[in-house]
Amino acid sequence: MKQTTPVAPVSTPARASAAVRRWATSAQQRRAAQVFGLFVAYSALAILLTWPLARNLRTSTISLGDPIDSIWRLGWGQRQLLHQPWALFNANVFFPYSRTYLFDELIIGVAIITLPFQLFTQNPVFIYNLAVLTTFVLSSLGMYALARRLGAVRLAAFAAGLIYAFAPLHLAHLPHLGLLSGQYFPLIVLLLDRLFSTPRWRDAVLLAAMLAMQALSAQYYAFYLIFVVGGFVVLRLVQDRWRGHWPARTTWSHLVLAGVLAALPVLPFLIGYRLVQGDYAVERSFDQNAYYSANLASFITADAQNWLWGPLTAPLRNFGTYTFERNMFPGLLALVLAALGAFIAWRKPLAQFLILLGLGSAVLALGPNLFLTGDNKSVLFTHMPYGFLYFHVPGFDSMRVPARIGILYLLSVAGLASLGLTWLLTRLARLRWPRRAPALASGLALILIAGILVESFNQPYQPAQLRVGNQIPPVYTWLARHPHTVAIELPFVIPDHDVTGTLGNFYQYYSLYHHSREMNGSANVLPKGYKALYYELRDGLTPRGIAILQGLGVNYVVVHYGELDPAVAAQTRALLQGGSDQAHEDATFGDDVVYGLVPNQRFQRLRQLIPRDATIYLSREDPTGAYGGMLGRVLRDNRIYTRVRVEYGQDYAGAPQLGAQYDYAILYRAEDPAAAGFADATVVWEDDVVRVYERARQ
Repeated sequence: MKQTTPVAPVSTPARASAAVRRWATSAQQRRAAQVFGLFVAYSALAILLTWPLARNLRTSTISLGDPIDSIWRLGWGQRQLLHQPWALFNANVFFPYSRTYLFDELIIGVAIITLPFQLFTQNPVFIYNLAVLTTFVLSSLGMYALARRLGAVRLAAFAAGLIYAFAPLHLAHLPHLGLLSGQYFPLIVLLLDRLFSTPRWRDAVLLAAMLAMQALSAQYYAFYLIFVVGGFVVLRLVQDRWRGHWPARTTWSHLVLAGVLAALPVLPFLIGYRLVQGDYAVERSFDQNAYYSANLASFITADAQNWLWGPLTAPLRNFGTYTFERNMFPGLLALVLAALGAFIAWRKPLAQFLILLGLGSAVLALGPNLFLTGDNKSVLFTHMPYGFLYFHVPGFDSMRVPARIGILYLLSVAGLASLGLTWLLTRLARLRWPRRAPALASGLALILIAGILVESFNQPYQPAQLRVGNQIPPVYTWLARHPHTVAIELPFVIPDHDVTGTLGNFYQYYSLYHHSREMNGSANVLPKGYKALYYELRDGLTPRGIAILQGLGVNYVVVHYGELDPAVAAQTRALLQGGSDQAHEDATFGDDVVYGLVPNQRFQRLRQLIPRDATIYLSREDPTGAYGGMLGRVLRDNRIYTRVRVEYGQDYAGAPQLGAQYDYAILYRAEDPAAAGFADATVVWEDDVVRVYERARQ
C-alpha cells in the first residue's frame, strides 16, 4: 500500500491572514485602476480643453510672450539640475550680473516634476507643452483626492477636479505655466487635515514635499501658503478649543517636522530672491497693485476667449480698462453648487475652512482699493486688507497682481461644490423609486459635469510656431561651437516693451541651444546697468558703445540687421565693417552677422595703473551712466565712491563724503577737476570720454 505524506491542516488564523492579503491586493488593484482611469479621463479633458496645444506639441506654443520665457526657465532649470545644480541661480543671460535665474518667475518645481521627460526628448518646446498638460491633470487629481476627504461621492469629486483645473478663471492663465501649477494646494489641505486627526510621520513627510513643491512652482503661491497653512492651523485650534480639547503633542511635532523639511529646499531660493529684491530695488508700485486687482464685476466676468461666458460678460469688460488677470469667475454651475455645499455643510470643520478661505481670498483679490468695475471712477472703498499687506508684510510689495490669489478662491469653490453635488445625489438616492434612483443620480451628475465642461470651453487659440532642433537660426549653431564666450545681440531691447519684448524672449530661448553667456535677457527685473546699455545702443552702435562692451568683457556682437531700423543698420554696418581695428567680421548668415571684438588694451592698462588698495572718486556726469558703470566694473577690486546708480554686478563703497580725499578721480573730459577736489592732480590716464586724475602725494 502506497504511503502518503500527511498534510498539516491550515489553521483558521493562517487562512484568515491569506484572505486578508488577497483582499488587500485586490483593493489595491482596484484603487490603482481607479487612479489610472481618473488619470486617463483628466488627461483626455486636458487635451480637449486646451486644444490645439496637443496637436503641435513639438513645434508651437500658446503665444510668443510669456510661454517663450517659461520655456527658457524650464529648460535652463532642468539643464542645471542635471549638470550643475550648484550654479542654478547664475544663468547665462543678463551678463555680468549674478542670480539672474531669479530675475523672474520661479518654476523650478515644474522643472523637477517634468525632469523625466528629458529621458526621451531634448526638445524644450515639447517638454514645456507636456508640463502645461501635466499641471491640469495633477490639479484635477489633487482636487479629486481632497473632495473625497471632504466626503464627496466619486462623481462629485470628479466634478470638483474639473472645476479646480479647468474653470474659466484658471484657463485664462493658459500662458502662465507657474500659475497653472496649483496642484499641490488641495493635497496640502488634505494632509493638514489628516495630521490633525491621525498624525503619521508618512503624512508629515508628504506634507513637507507638497509645501516645498508648491513654493518652488510659483513665488506667488509660496506667499499664498501663509493663508493656507496659517489659516488652517489657526482655525483648527479654534475649532478644537470650541470642542474642549487641544491638538495632541504629536500633531505639533509632525507639523514642525513638515515645516523644517519643507524649508530646507526653499530657503536658498527665498534668500536669493530677497537678495535680488534688495540689490535691484524690486518693488511693484501701489498703482500697479490697484490696476491688477479684481473688482466686484470680476467675479462674474470671463475672458473673451471663453466660448459661452466671453460674449455674455462682454459688457462688464467694457467698463474702464480690462485685463484677463482680474477674472475671478469659476462658472455659474460651480458657484451654485458651492453655495449649496456651504449652506448644507458649514458645520463640518474642513468645510468651514474652505468657506473662510474662499471669503478671505476673494477679499484679498480685490487689492488695496475696492472697485465696482474696471472703471477708475467706480471706487467704493480705499482701505482694503491687501493694502496693509503691501505696506507691512515683506515680499507683498514685489507682487504685481493681487487677483492671482484667485487660485485659493477656486480651491474653495471646487471643494464646496463637491459637497453641494454630493448632497443632491444622495437626496436623489433616497427617492421612493429605488431602482431608478441610482440612474437618476448618475444622470444628474453627468449632466452637471457636461455643463461644467461647456462653461470651461475656450475658443481655440492660434498656435505660435517656434524653431526647434536643427531648424534654429544657424547663427546660434555657430555660437554653440564657440563656448566660453560672452555675446550681445543687437538690437538690444527692453523686454517689457510691446514691440521688442518678443525679440528679447527669442534671444533668451535660443540661448538654450548655444549656452553662451550673453548680455541680453528677458525678465521683470531689469538692472539699471541693463537699461543704461539699452539707452546707449538704441540709436545705433557707436565707438563709445563698442568701448563699453569691450570693458565689460564682450567677445562677440551678433547683429540681426533685418530687425534694425534701416538708418541704425547702416550706421552699425559702417562702424563694424569700416576698417575698425576694434572689431572683425567672423561669420555671416544672411541678415545675421557675427563680429568679434578685440580686447581693449587701454582698460587693461588702467587696471594695472591703479593700485588695488587705492580709493577712487567716480563722477556721475554721464548721459546714460553706462560708461561710468563699465569703468566701475573694470576697477571693481577698488573702493569706489560715487553717486552713480549704474553698476554691472559690483558694489560701490558708497556715496562721496564731504571733505574726504580720494586717491584717484575719474572725471568726464568737460569737468573741472577743481570742483571735485583735484585741482592740483595729475592726469595719469585718459581716452575720448574720461580722464583719470591722481592726487598729489603729501
